[in-house]
Amino acid sequence: MTVVWMMVGAVTNTSAVFSARVTGGPVRIGVSTSPSFTSPAWSASTTVDSTGVAKVSFTGLSAGTRYWWRVEDNGVVDATYTGQVRTDPVAAGQPASYVLGCIGDAGLTPTVPGVTGAAPQRLSNHPIFDVVRAKALAENWARVCHLGDICYYDLGSGSHGLSATASATQYRTMWDDILAQPLQHGLYRSAGLVYVWDDHDFGPDNSNAASPGAANALAVYRERIPSYPLPGGAGQPVYHSFQIGRVLHIVSDTRSARVPGSTMLGAAQMSWLSTLLSTSTAEALVWLMPTPWLGVSSDTWAGFPTERNSIVSMLTAGGWTDRMVMINADAHTLAIDSGKGGNAGSGGFPVVLCAGLDATPHSYSTQYDSGAWPGREQYATVQVDDTGSDIAITTTVYRRERAISWVTVTTGGTTRIPAGSPCHVLAL
Repeated sequence: MTVVWMMVGAVTNTSAVFSARVTGGPVRIGVSTSPSFTSPAWSASTTVDSTGVAKVSFTGLSAGTRYWWRVEDNGVVDATYTGQVRTDPVAAGQPASYVLGCIGDAGLTPTVPGVTGAAPQRLSNHPIFDVVRAKALAENWARVCHLGDICYYDLGSGSHGLSATASATQYRTMWDDILAQPLQHGLYRSAGLVYVWDDHDFGPDNSNAASPGAANALAVYRERIPSYPLPGGAGQPVYHSFQIGRVLHIVSDTRSARVPGSTMLGAAQMSWLSTLLSTSTAEALVWLMPTPWLGVSSDTWAGFPTERNSIVSMLTAGGWTDRMVMINADAHTLAIDSGKGGNAGSGGFPVVLCAGLDATPHSYSTQYDSGAWPGREQYATVQVDDTGSDIAITTTVYRRERAISWVTVTTGGTTRIPAGSPCHVLAL
């Protein structure tokens, strides 16, 4: 009886969701406040599905506490893998300071291909995953937010030696292959994961609602990803939200309801979004949007100007634009737009690109008034500092361990970017 892989997500101040695949079953999840895993508390026994996967919601955890966790498979505790997770410091609505990590895009001409899998050349086991893991643990990140293209299998395209069927079995195999990469697996079991797809991990390049495997992608996401509750229900897009302290976080699904030239989010997601933005009592907003908000390509939000304008109207009506930041991936570059340069469609708020981990660098749009840095081994952090009155949100872009640039927004509406050129100089 052994553990194949494990992930953790949907973290709150008192709970988390654990996902694991085992060779037997049933499973229990054990958590301990000791790195040597002494005196663990155990969940109830949970039956696995036909593929050996179980998702376990563990409640009754202490706030602001680091836990080490393991999986028991059919009565046998497998010590091969030990994960970690840190609960939120306070309940939603109370002041809290914390850090998110934001990552995306690994597996397009990777410099470190996968070590195994159906298409190792479309996966990555790059050391950057361990850099991110170590930083997440050292800085007590609240979440690791993956904004898509976690691999480049392009299911449904018939490319890369993979069948064009885009079956549920293929999507399950894709996830098994992702988590068979030791450094990715190490990251996703060591910090609360927030994941949403982009095109290459949802379906083929530029995929949308008509992609051959759309229904299967949606089903397997619900089977395996330890996500927050999904408002759309079974078979619907996987958009959702969560709150840490006084900050709302929105996670958008920009693929599964997309109709080119018509809608990116679909009517249900837009309706949910309108209600959320008009009723939330949060004091600030971090929007996790996998598709670039700025750009010129029809595959970015530039291809959906009417819907983008509708979202800006929602944000403006709710007074969000001067107390928010949006994080994007998909383009394999770091970039920062202050929101104050008058770029078409900007909305007046900062937009940050956080990619890519290990994918062919892109030369990207000049719309980003504070700089763009194409490359690999790249990610971003979002640091929230809440004094109990003002909230400052500082987004910093990194290549490896080196900070390149940053932008800060406060709930008073001040946007700051670093002055002078030294912050834009890299040792490549």
